[in-house]
This record gives sequence, C-alpha cells and structure tokens, in this order.
Amino acid sequence: MRNHDARLHRLAEITLKKLRELDRSRTIVLLPIGMIEAHGEHLPLGTDSIAVEALTSAACAWLLDTDPDMHIVLMPTIPYGSDPIDLRRPDQFNKAGSVWIGTETLKAIITDLVGHMVRYGFTYIFPIGFHGGGLHNIALGDVCAELRTQYPNVVIDEPVGYVLAGGGMEVMPGLSTLLGRTLTVQERVALQGSVHASMFETSMMLSLRPQLVDPDYLYLRSIEWRDVYKLEQWPGYIGSGPRHASPEVGAAVLRWRGVRAGALIYRAVKGEDLTHLPRHPAWEPDQLKEIPEDEREPHKETTPELFLSPEDVARLQSEVDTKTGHDTDQLDGNTEDTADDA
Repeated sequence: MRNHDARLHRLAEITLKKLRELDRSRTIVLLPIGMIEAHGEHLPLGTDSIAVEALTSAACAWLLDTDPDMHIVLMPTIPYGSDPIDLRRPDQFNKAGSVWIGTETLKAIITDLVGHMVRYGFTYIFPIGFHGGGLHNIALGDVCAELRTQYPNVVIDEPVGYVLAGGGMEVMPGLSTLLGRTLTVQERVALQGSVHASMFETSMMLSLRPQLVDPDYLYLRSIEWRDVYKLEQWPGYIGSGPRHASPEVGAAVLRWRGVRAGALIYRAVKGEDLTHLPRHPAWEPDQLKEIPEDEREPHKETTPELFLSPEDVARLQSEVDTKTGHDTDQLDGNTEDTADDA
C-alpha cells in the first residue's frame, strides 16, 4: 500500500504554500456534496453526508493506489442538497424533516466553488454526490455541463450519477472481492429492493456510525412505493425492510460504489468523455407519462412490489396533495423540484 497521506490534501487543513506547490497536471480536486434529509425514524438526517464522505474516501484510496503520481485536493463537504424525500408526502413532515436548498442555489454554490479552484489553476475537478433525489442529480449533471462550457480546458464531471445508473460495474476489485464472498439470494433481493433509508442505507450506517442507528430498525418491515401514498402514518423510508440490514454488506457496497466512482474519475482524467454514459435518473420529470409500463410481475413472496406505473404515481400524488392541501411546488426554492427519487 502506497503512502496516501502524503498525496491526499484536505483543503481546510493545507497551507497556502503547499496549495501553491501542487503540480496542477497531477492533481485532481474532489468536492463531496451531502444532504440533510429525513431517513425514516431510525437513521440520522445527515446519512447522505456521512455516506458521501465515506464513498469519497474509497474513491481516493483507489485513485491513489492506481496512480502513484496523483495528488488529490479534498474540499469540505457541502452539507445541503435538493429534492428531499419530504416532497413525496409533505403532510408527514410538518413538525420536523429535511433541510434543503433549491436546485438553482445548489448549482450556484458549486459554480462559485469550482470557479475558485479553476482560478487557482486546477484543471481536474469532480463534484461527488450520493443523495438519490432525481432533480438533485439532474442539477449536478446540468451544472457540470454548464461549467464545461464555461471552462473548456477543464475536466469537470460528477461520477456517482453514472454509478447509480450502472456505470463502472466492470471495475476491480468487484463487490464479491470486497465482501469476501458472493451475496446470498436474500441479500441480492433486499439490495435490489432498497430505495430510501431501507435495507442498504441502514446496512451502510450500521457499518459507518452504528451508534446513530435507532435499534428499532430491527422491527421495520418492507414498505412499497404504493404504501408511501396509502399509509396514514408513513415513517419516511421506502423499499426492503431495514430489519434485513447487514453492516458487512453495507460496507462492501458503499466501498464498491466508491471504487467505481474513482475509476470513472480516472477515465475522465485520462481523456475519456463520460457524457455518453447513462446517468441517474433515467427519466426527467416532464417525461413521467412517457415511461413505459414494466411488464414484469414482481416476485411478491421475495421482494417488495416496487413497480409502479407513471399513472399510478401521478394519481397517488394527486390524491395526497388534494387530501392534505399541500402544494409541493411551493415547498422548494424551485418549482420543478417535485419528482420522485429513483
């Protein structure tokens, strides 16, 4: 293992002298982007911020192992993002919930921060997300595209949007290597059915910060997308039951995402244009009615029923808005921030 500490520079801790001395041609800048968001009643509001820092650390380790000449400047994490889970059932979050910013505010913050690093001569800059909100991720992709136009000689991209869409699956070490075994059928089904604050994120937090996980997670069953709109009291998570969580699996999957993000960053540094790759989310909000019906029958005995038609989503959301009198368009700084998480 090479000495990472000498080549990983935290911006908040580095001296002005050292920042000036870094070889811009061999240095990349990483900007983690977190979120303060409700993650059920069993996980901390800062789950995505804790996760993105761990994911970024895994990406850094892979990059520094892969290229012995590379240096990394790690910027402090932006703690706020956009498009929280609250917007799916705002009536459930009147007294407490997420704290977020609008997508235009998020883009403006990233633009300002990247602009400073470009002014200081850095030419490889990568915001890194984790939060799955659809409009949040669209904003990250959009701001990177805008910055590439503004700074045509600078490589700027956000890798995790590609990871969430399946990018980097071929990268080694793979998940089985990191886990030390193959996933069981039950673990694979639970991971595939994880959406928000469910089996995967609970597993991840049990690995990263177990003291922050409410032990009641052991009693939490699976909640399907339909339940989000039907339950009178929805606890704020979606997907495979948190009670199926495994810290071992959570640690391996999170590290694997970080490895894949690192590999995508490395490809971009070496000159590859990543923008041809699919990004999360697969569908933008105004395309909701164009989403084809999924003809697969869910395996009701083994996995949550997470397949919803676009008509179901629109109807159920309309019923909730009508019943509660909430206008989700007014809850964010941007009127477009009302889509479902992927």
